[in-house]
Amino acid sequence: MSQKTNFLKNTLDLLEADPEVKSFIYQQILDFNPFVTPETLVMVIARDPKAVYEPEQESHVFSDEVRLSDHQCKYRIAVILKDGETSIECEAFNNDLFDAIRLAKDKLVARLIEIQEELESPQDRMKAIEEARENKLLH
Repeated sequence: MSQKTNFLKNTLDLLEADPEVKSFIYQQILDFNPFVTPETLVMVIARDPKAVYEPEQESHVFSDEVRLSDHQCKYRIAVILKDGETSIECEAFNNDLFDAIRLAKDKLVARLIEIQEELESPQDRMKAIEEARENKLLH
């Protein structure tokens, strides 16, 4: 068995079989609820930290450049949201699996908030603030 195949088998086993890891992933992806529809797929993917990843489509979004030191980490986790033909993803490197998952999720949530703020007009934002001050429910 090649080293790459062995890496993938061990990491997939860890992500899919370890109940603690699986539970942590489910907890983390709850943070995407405000940004997704019922049709959105949320994927947590383990990638080989030593390999170079080339996105297949331009619809992928990366939050930052991969540094050489990242390739020395034990885990490389990508969190991907896919809805129809559109996808967005962020990945993180870390020597701790839980930190890698959390960091990738945090990067993606931050990017989604940036996108949301770009789309929301200042008037809509002020209206939401005023309604929140008056304790009205937002519709």
